[in-house]
Amino acid sequence: MTRPILCVLALVFVATAGRAAAQLPTPNVDDGNALLRECGAALRAADGGPVIESNSVARGMQMGQCLGLVSAVWHTHEMMVETFDSRTAFCPSASISAGQMARVVHAFLTLHPDDLGRWDAELILQAFAEAYPCNSR
Repeated sequence: MTRPILCVLALVFVATAGRAAAQLPTPNVDDGNALLRECGAALRAADGGPVIESNSVARGMQMGQCLGLVSAVWHTHEMMVETFDSRTAFCPSASISAGQMARVVHAFLTLHPDDLGRWDAELILQAFAEAYPCNSR
């Protein structure tokens, strides 16, 4: 993604953050359940696993949603820290691919089924924070 697009994403994220605290995610749309389903589709495709989705369009949409969202959260965090001096939530030692990000998130969601009703972006940040803690440096 280009810097202007990331800036717009960050502004949207910051502008809606206060409002998001008062709202709950829409079940199976922007919560952990949806994210688990979407990232599962992406990982099955990457690993040559069975197709569960009813058609290729549904599978493609789910894969795109997962890969796009995990990389958007990763890069928005990076930009917020570098550009706006925001607090660092996670500290990777190197860049990783969107597929690797999806694996980290999927593993986290699988280990925390009681949290699947929470916002997808919140769960992604928590997964990255657990996988790449800042206090280990």
